[in-house]
Amino acid sequence: MPTGAADHDAWSRADAEAGPRQEAGPDSEQKVWPAALAPQAGTSSAVPAEQPSRAASPAPGEAAASAPSAASSAAEPAAAPAAVRRDGEPGSLPKVAGWTVLTSVLPGSGLLTTRMRRTGVVMLALLALVVVAAVAFLLLGDPLRSGAMLVSRRGVLIGATIVAAVVGLLWALQIVLANLAHTTKERLEGARRYLALALAAVMVVAVAVPFGRGVQSLWALQGLIGSETVFGGREGDHPFTSGPDPWATTERLNILLLGQDSGEDRTGTRPDTIMVASIHPATGQTALFSIPRNLEHVEFPEGTTAAEEFPDGFRYFGRNQDLINAVWTWAEDRPDLFPGDPEPGLTATTWAVEETLGLEMDYYAMVNLKGFEDMVDAIGGVDLVVERRIPIGGGASEVEGYIEPGDQTLDGFHALWYARSREGSNDFNRMCRQQRIVRAVAEEADPTTLALSIPGLVTATEENIQTDIAVANLDAFVDLALRVKDGGFTSYPITQDVTSSADPDWEYLEQWVEASIEDSMETEPPESVLGETEPGSSEPAATGAAPKEDSGAAEGSAEPTPPQETPTEAESAAGTPSAEESSADGAGEESAAPEPEIEQDPLKSCLPGSAEEG
Repeated sequence: MPTGAADHDAWSRADAEAGPRQEAGPDSEQKVWPAALAPQAGTSSAVPAEQPSRAASPAPGEAAASAPSAASSAAEPAAAPAAVRRDGEPGSLPKVAGWTVLTSVLPGSGLLTTRMRRTGVVMLALLALVVVAAVAFLLLGDPLRSGAMLVSRRGVLIGATIVAAVVGLLWALQIVLANLAHTTKERLEGARRYLALALAAVMVVAVAVPFGRGVQSLWALQGLIGSETVFGGREGDHPFTSGPDPWATTERLNILLLGQDSGEDRTGTRPDTIMVASIHPATGQTALFSIPRNLEHVEFPEGTTAAEEFPDGFRYFGRNQDLINAVWTWAEDRPDLFPGDPEPGLTATTWAVEETLGLEMDYYAMVNLKGFEDMVDAIGGVDLVVERRIPIGGGASEVEGYIEPGDQTLDGFHALWYARSREGSNDFNRMCRQQRIVRAVAEEADPTTLALSIPGLVTATEENIQTDIAVANLDAFVDLALRVKDGGFTSYPITQDVTSSADPDWEYLEQWVEASIEDSMETEPPESVLGETEPGSSEPAATGAAPKEDSGAAEGSAEPTPPQETPTEAESAAGTPSAEESSADGAGEESAAPEPEIEQDPLKSCLPGSAEEG
């Protein structure tokens, strides 16, 4: 057979075995080659040089076998779930939630497994430094004193406000970034993605609220320190010592405390409460004197305008009206006697107090009684065991109710009425209650309570308190306040047992003040005045009877002065001269005043269990 015929027969048989050829579409260059001419493994292609290279077609059996597999692979992506990661595992909402909560507590921790790992490391390192610094601050010094000294500086407060605002924003931002990064990493979609974002929002709010409160408090404090009304003194008014103890050369510091009241039953504004805190700066031990508002015919220091007007004591308004708290009104009515003085009432009242006690006032603090109410509300009230039913109202108005005896938490309104109520009482019991409530508020005002109450306290202070303390000296007074809290108050109210309010013995009163100051230095820190019920009992403390009103003082009748001691027979035998002999030998000199007697429990009349019968 000729060679050409043989080749033709070979091509024909190959075509017959392969079946009819299928032409590829115009966009494809793939051809189906006869099985006999398909390139074999390890051999070169039999395709002519001018033909493009062709991929070998699978055998008919192989193509049929692989067709179902290819169809299955093509359909797989369409059937995959919505939240599938690249490795085929489903996304985890709990994992995203865990990282979100963790980074809210430890800022930066949620970024450690994301592309922002370096940022997370830096934030954690900064947090560690802050924690170490805080621990060192707490352990290596006096954190309360150091912190109080820092917050008395306005520049420090402004800087702290800015830092707190920036830290709060960064903390909240890293929570959002960590949440988004982990949500994307887990490929959460739909409701689960929204739940993750909602958790992040909750965490941001949980972080933002305390930071916002802190910024508000710091900003309020710096505004208070910048107030010229609250701190109206001038630098240099007091000779402070440069060094760690600004009070090193101050033996005694006397601060006049005034509570103003402009009630409907009052003519003008006058001090309703007059106290003097005489402080020993080295120890903080404080003698707290209360002056009755109905002390009559007070005298003034020699050389003052008031002493020239009233050389024999204050007599201006008439019988039973020439009281120490009326001095303020007189001075305000006579500004011509106080040229250039913006506060003639304050000046004249200060003179009267100085001459009454024999103490020179160094500073003053004046509180509107409405401000006292606001301050008590700001610290959340004061816990007190009320000794008896205290009327609310009375005097020029109707009694509107009562503060019931027993364990009470008094808000500002009731605390104020506890201190000011006159109905069925007298001025001396009222002074007792005033001292008790002032000391009770001082006990309740611990640093934590004050820190949490700063915005409300600042508002109450700015609107209702006035002092002559200079801002530049504020840190020294913060240090002094901490010493006073440690040293404690001892109360010394001027009652009728000390001297008559209608006809005071001024010389004896000054001696009594000196003796009281000495007593305050020897007495142990006083016990709490908050009161308590009987041990093991939930019943209220025994209720005391209301003290009788001062009819004698109101009518101007003189009450007995402290008794004069007479020598005993033994003293006379030992050579002690009789009163007549003393008068003769002394050429008319007055006999020595009796030794002042200091009452050791002056607040007894307004403590629980009191059973005064008048």
